[in-house]
Amino acid sequence: MKPATTLRKLDPEAAGPVFCRERGVTMRKLVIAVAVSTAMALGALTPAPALAWNDQGHMATGDIAYDTLAARDPRAVAAIVAIMQAHPDHALFEKRLAGLSGKARERRLFALMAVWPDDTRGSPHDRPDWHYALKLVSPARFVLPFTVGKAEKAFDEQLAIARDPKAPRAERAVALCWLMHLVGDQHQPLHAGHWLSWDFPKSDRAGSIAYVRRQPGAAPVDMHDLWDSAPDRPIANREAGAEAVAAAVEAAHPRPARVDLSADPSAALKGWERESWGLAKDVAYRNGALARVPAKDKARAPVLPPGYMAKMRTVADARVAAAGYRLADVLALVRS
Repeated sequence: MKPATTLRKLDPEAAGPVFCRERGVTMRKLVIAVAVSTAMALGALTPAPALAWNDQGHMATGDIAYDTLAARDPRAVAAIVAIMQAHPDHALFEKRLAGLSGKARERRLFALMAVWPDDTRGSPHDRPDWHYALKLVSPARFVLPFTVGKAEKAFDEQLAIARDPKAPRAERAVALCWLMHLVGDQHQPLHAGHWLSWDFPKSDRAGSIAYVRRQPGAAPVDMHDLWDSAPDRPIANREAGAEAVAAAVEAAHPRPARVDLSADPSAALKGWERESWGLAKDVAYRNGALARVPAKDKARAPVLPPGYMAKMRTVADARVAAAGYRLADVLALVRS
């Protein structure tokens, strides 16, 4: 979905271009100046892709994590359910769980936990820059290879809180929700990769100002929205839609015999991000070959090439499945 409104108000042309083509100029000062201006512009203007997958995708990762954990480690499920009793939004969860009991209630709780960081936008718990860790996928020159966004740091911090039996239970409950959401976010390719070029001199904001059309005659859509909605099924009710996504991707992509969380969950997350980065580069942007236009020219947005939508759905389904299975292993580290 759309990046945070406050960041959308930033003028992408306000500070002048930061992308520089080499024209035989090798002066050290110029190289340093361009690199520094790029770093400053990207740090200030790159978006907060606050909603990675739409509600269906995030809730489906929660469903899949529950299915996996309930079968393999029911004690972990019980610990998480107990911790969630202290969540600051406990009343909201209870309202949305009304009428459910037993395993159906537990499963829905996991789905709601996974989407809660999006549902809580604008609240004191909102953390817009936790939702992404972007690295450039374009071959732009003179650009520092740094990461924009705090997803990696947030994951480490929230995992430490969730695993700490001495931490206040309310904080642990919030941390659990963020862990579930962060794992889902970082499996969305456009939460790991973004593009910098002459057309997008301060990056394309994770695809959120790069426009295409799904088919001839269709309205222009930005690439970030396109990928956010990739796993969605045409079901209006988000809970039912999430269950349909989970059922489809679990059937198409069974859990592998071994999910490598490794002894270092932080390193595992970075590995998952590298996968997403590669998919952003090779599939989302087609190594730069995908035709798209900046926001100011969206009236002439090009139609996606044949096969793009089908490939995107296949990739998105596989990423939602992987996120759910891997999330189960992360949650298994939590005990009451």
